[in-house]
Amino acid sequence: MNNARYLNIMDYARTHMLARSRLLEHIIHSRWQPLVGAVWITYRRSLPLFSSFTLTTRMICWDERWFYIEQIFTGRKGLAAVGWVKGILRDTHGGIEPQKAIEGVAPGLVSPPMPEAIAAWNELTREKLAGG
Repeated sequence: MNNARYLNIMDYARTHMLARSRLLEHIIHSRWQPLVGAVWITYRRSLPLFSSFTLTTRMICWDERWFYIEQIFTGRKGLAAVGWVKGILRDTHGGIEPQKAIEGVAPGLVSPPMPEAIAAWNELTREKLAGG
């Protein structure tokens, strides 16, 4: 599997996660658009053509603007790749606060604490976008 295919499959898995969590229905009804702001992926071992694998997708946390999602590919020989995705919901006026989206399907649910590694990655993306 090539690197572009990993990202494509990750897109489908995030959509599936949104559907299972009932967020997708809320997003569609609200006419919001999910967008990716950043992706970090690292590869441990290759997944040969036609080999089976499992992709685990989970919401790590969210802040006032972004959702942070982890996606892990596991093949027959173990860990194949790990990816983090920073995503946003937008409407015609701009970004939607993640907590507002969460409240639509799980009132009162708050974000888990942001792991230090995610905070560091988030800061690095900000630096790079600022020209650092």
